[in-house]
Amino acid sequence: MNNPSNEGSTPPIMTETMAKLLLGQRHWREAIDIYKELSRQNPAKAEAYQKEISQIKEYFRPQANPETAKKTFRTRQQISRLKNLLKVVKRQQPENYKQGSS
Repeated sequence: MNNPSNEGSTPPIMTETMAKLLLGQRHWREAIDIYKELSRQNPAKAEAYQKEISQIKEYFRPQANPETAKKTFRTRQQISRLKNLLKVVKRQQPENYKQGSS
């Protein structure tokens, strides 16, 4: 059963490892939320967490703009389609073309 009060909130596990896992899954906003919470919980490491947040924002900056994110998504889709097409073409090449001999 969904709890509406928890929708959109950060995950209950607030660790650096969880933030890194979320980044690996491209959930950068959630990772930033975790680093912000960790910064509040551990002021001694606040500067390191702020550095992480800055690096995340710099890396994912194009996705912060919804229009740019749409273009990026479309471009990645096109690249994926082209890679798949290239695989098909390579499979259909005669043997002498694959080895580079004529």
